[in-house]
Amino acid sequence: MRREQLLTVVLSVLATLIVLAPVAYVAYAALPPRVATVDLQKLIEEEQQRTLGIVAKSGSLTEEQRATVEQLTIEFAKKLSAAVEELGASCRCVIVNKAALLGGRADDYTDQVRESLKR
Repeated sequence: MRREQLLTVVLSVLATLIVLAPVAYVAYAALPPRVATVDLQKLIEEEQQRTLGIVAKSGSLTEEQRATVEQLTIEFAKKLSAAVEELGASCRCVIVNKAALLGGRADDYTDQVRESLKR
């Protein structure tokens, strides 16, 4: 008799889990995305320092060097945008600039974006 009761309980629990699985999935899918931050100003300043370091080594800035700096800036902006977009997709979160966070706590992904930009 005990074995039959245990089997009934186990089957009942499994049936309940199977029935509730779609409800749990719908509830999970309806959750709002998390908010995470990236310190865009810090990343841009680091890139500016790197670019200024290249320019400072050469002394004066020729027209060709100016064009190269502009191209590097455009490429950096594209890479930064793509890295933030990729991060948002992978973490399933909304990415905001760290400066825009007025209160509360949010995960900071600045280091991950920095590493992504190095690739």
